[in-house]
Amino acid sequence: NSEIGWEIAYKTNLGIEIGLFDNKMEILADLYKEERTNILQSRADIPTSMGLWATPLVNVGKASGKGIDVSVDYNHSINKNTWVTGRANFTYARSIYKYYEEPDLSEIPWTSRIGNPISQQRGYVAERLFIDEADVNNSPRQDFGEYGPGDIKYKDINGDNIINEIDRVPIGYPTTPEINYGFGISAGYKSFDASCFFSGSARSSFWIDAATMSPFVQSSSGGRILETGLAKFIADNYWSEGSQNPFATWPRLSNYLISNNLQRSTMFMRDGNFLRLTSVELGYSLPTAITRRMHLESCRFYLSGTNLLLFSKFDLWDVEMGGNGLGYPLQRVYNIGLNLSF
Repeated sequence: NSEIGWEIAYKTNLGIEIGLFDNKMEILADLYKEERTNILQSRADIPTSMGLWATPLVNVGKASGKGIDVSVDYNHSINKNTWVTGRANFTYARSIYKYYEEPDLSEIPWTSRIGNPISQQRGYVAERLFIDEADVNNSPRQDFGEYGPGDIKYKDINGDNIINEIDRVPIGYPTTPEINYGFGISAGYKSFDASCFFSGSARSSFWIDAATMSPFVQSSSGGRILETGLAKFIADNYWSEGSQNPFATWPRLSNYLISNNLQRSTMFMRDGNFLRLTSVELGYSLPTAITRRMHLESCRFYLSGTNLLLFSKFDLWDVEMGGNGLGYPLQRVYNIGLNLSF
């Protein structure tokens, strides 16, 4: 296609560097704004009567982004025996669609991508679970195949008594965190030293993968029949005939996947914010007088640990594992070590 060209980006940066307290503290800040045009997208509303084998691509998309990146470093020797250093960083970045090839959506404006973050997901608003057959029969029709009591009931956004793609709305924060940050401190007194570092993110959402987590679903691999296990949080709170709780954590159980319950929705949406104690280290260095007698430059003993603490609203598994709680978790590691320099 000779009409396809390059995407174009116009970016403005404003940087500042500040030294304070005899340059013991250094602050670096960078603000930016970016306008992107000629983004390659598929044309919308191409009628099938045109007989095209593929939807043509064209450079029509537009997006804008803005953000700030700040870091602060502090170094101070209090006296000949005591020192302290600290570091913190903060990044905020947000990108939105300014133009997206789509039909006239003035009557259903919530379906438009324009003005929304690029990585924000679209899905259905889950009101609750269906209680019984009467509840199903007295609710709008859901066009996702089989469903019944114990399955997810979605909200009819446009009031046409049918739940379909028109009822999808922007939900949650973007899947890519808009805020990332970290901070830490190191200090020493004579032969002892200690350090710790935290990292975190904010303004992001993720979704529990219902297809992967649904228990008792069978699949085959290498001639073997595999069955998904039952996670404790599902076993503790799911809809059943004996407990028709419309606000249970999990819909009715089945040995096959139910398409109605696999739709992206607020039912399985979770907050991705977290703060993690990434690392901690304690050390002791032998005095120079001792290391010289041992014919060593230095000798340092240390205790360290990684991924020691996690603070998050989501507590079913490590939030950085995302939507699959059956995956291999991040490890908590403890170390005892000795550093020798000859």
